[in-house]
Amino acid sequence: MGNNDDKDYPFNLPTYIAAFDDGQLASQELKHERRSWRSEGYAEDSHIQIFDHNHGIGTIGFHNDDGIDKLLGEAPPQVRFVLILPMVHERIADTASQVIETADLFRRNELYDDGSIDPSEPEPPVRWEASRFNISRRSLIKILTKYDIAPAACSHLRGQEQIFGSRVTKSEQGHVQGFEFWYAIRARAYFREVDMDADLKITVVTKYSPATNSTIVLLKYRSYNDLTCKLKLELMSKLYELVTEPSTQEVAKSPFAISLLHFNSTAQWYRRAARDPRDSVRGEEEKAHVKSEDQKNEVNAINVRRLHLTMRNLDQDKVQLTFILDVIDRLRKQHDLFYRLVRKTPDQDQRDWLYLRVEEEFDRLDSQLTYFRSSIEDVANRAQRLLDLLFNLSGQQNARWSEKVGKQAMYESASMRAIAIVSMLFLPGTFICVSALSHGSTQIYNFVGCTGHKFVLPGELLIWLTFQHGGIGVSRGITVVDPPYHNRTADVSDVSCLVYVAQKD
Repeated sequence: MGNNDDKDYPFNLPTYIAAFDDGQLASQELKHERRSWRSEGYAEDSHIQIFDHNHGIGTIGFHNDDGIDKLLGEAPPQVRFVLILPMVHERIADTASQVIETADLFRRNELYDDGSIDPSEPEPPVRWEASRFNISRRSLIKILTKYDIAPAACSHLRGQEQIFGSRVTKSEQGHVQGFEFWYAIRARAYFREVDMDADLKITVVTKYSPATNSTIVLLKYRSYNDLTCKLKLELMSKLYELVTEPSTQEVAKSPFAISLLHFNSTAQWYRRAARDPRDSVRGEEEKAHVKSEDQKNEVNAINVRRLHLTMRNLDQDKVQLTFILDVIDRLRKQHDLFYRLVRKTPDQDQRDWLYLRVEEEFDRLDSQLTYFRSSIEDVANRAQRLLDLLFNLSGQQNARWSEKVGKQAMYESASMRAIAIVSMLFLPGTFICVSALSHGSTQIYNFVGCTGHKFVLPGELLIWLTFQHGGIGVSRGITVVDPPYHNRTADVSDVSCLVYVAQKD
């Protein structure tokens, strides 16, 4: 297909209807330009892995653009999986696994194996480019055109759409020509030791053609970092097992049977990923109720930031699990429609064993994922109750501190009242001295000091000394000398003795 055909997609599709198919959106999603990590870049030449199964024989291989052209020109097999693996945006798994705490977390929860290499890494090794497809735009447009994939599914292949869509095409005679459905589910885990998310978006675009009794499945495993490499390897291992198993020729009759492998692996990933948040919340609960010797304050012992991040990721897990359960419910409705329109068996009692087996698996997955969601909700509720307890403990601590501050204020208030009373006693003495000096009525007193010397004190000075030392009288140790007295000024030792006697009395 030439460049003109690339520009015309999806408007050149035989089933394109402008009223239903948003061709403008498809053209925008699949454009050459790359503006952020959310829109992957295209490879110059494809290096894509394709898994085929045809009547008990499986074929797996890597193909470039020329190889894809050759495959599309051949008769389609019973089942064909086209695996699109964008390179991760960040490579941090190897560095994170070097941290002892993180390595122990990976080992306990079986979320990462040491030395694992993300399957999106190019083989043979070439220049690494973050968030880049392993398929060229030319080959992707060719595949979408060859199998007449609904334009609405394009936003899943190159973008962040995560909705369920379906389309059934019929001929003018009422015969079903194509039965297709597409969706994207996420497998998430939060690694608190490195404060990073392991988020794998699994996009599945499936189309069944009754004319050839064949199914084409476009798969895209997209993750921001390589912490999900183990899950990618598990999914690819199941793909390998599915296409190489001879019994797949019976299962391939139903496009719904071959999509179950993604739900099984996703459910187990959520089961393993839920262990660490549960242990983390349990550890914080123990800190709130048990005071260690080194930590006297249970409020400060709780890591509020880690608790908040755990709750945030648990909320995301609940959202994704709820959506997966909704996808399973919609798949069951499409499964019933498939048997009514394609298999022409509206009565469920007349349907084959494969229908019953697929419904049993849907029941099991629904029950398992519902339990996981309930378990995650329980952990989230425990974390919320722990936060409420933390706020209550903090309030009690503040109340105790306020009570202590109040008592201290009462003590300080009593001291201030005592100081005020004493000050009231001191001030009159000062006023008396000032008053005596202002009227000039100065009386002279003769004293004999502790040193045996006689000295003269004015009456104003005697009154001032008396009031400054608590209003205590001056009597002991001082001999008043009758006139005539010696007119002599007291020295420092005499005055000190006088003050001392005043304090002692």
